[in-house]
Amino acid sequence: MKKTKDPFNIKIVLRHPSYKPTDISKALSLKPEFSYAVGQKFLKSSAKWTRFCACLQKGNYASEYGRALTKVVLFLEKNSTFWTEFMVGNGEVELILNHEISPQWEEGDKCFELSLAPALLAQLSTRGIDLRVQGWFKADKSRPLRRSRHRNSS
Repeated sequence: MKKTKDPFNIKIVLRHPSYKPTDISKALSLKPEFSYAVGQKFLKSSAKWTRFCACLQKGNYASEYGRALTKVVLFLEKNSTFWTEFMVGNGEVELILNHEISPQWEEGDKCFELSLAPALLAQLSTRGIDLRVQGWFKADKSRPLRRSRHRNSS
């Protein structure tokens, strides 16, 4: 039986009024996907906050998701001292769960399901970390989208 791809990634975004991206990177042992510092030219003005975004985990199959979330919980626990200091200094942290959503084949088909373990939710709540869940549509060019067989006959 062939596994169906179910790509996902788990990212973390940190915002702070004074931390430098290099300090965040060093403290968390993370390489940012992108970052900018307070005062750095961003778009047309100077940034008022440092912003740091990194990918914590990624995978291609639903069977990998539980293990990825467990690793995120361990990462949050390992860096508990950092979160306390960061938040006391008016920092903000957001965990983002990104999922690729397959197109719905028939009306009523389940397109997305997410189950979060209490350990993850406890870590987020205790640390004051926001959670965002996003589903991204990516059309499969190899098969055309079908419309539902249940059409309105009016």
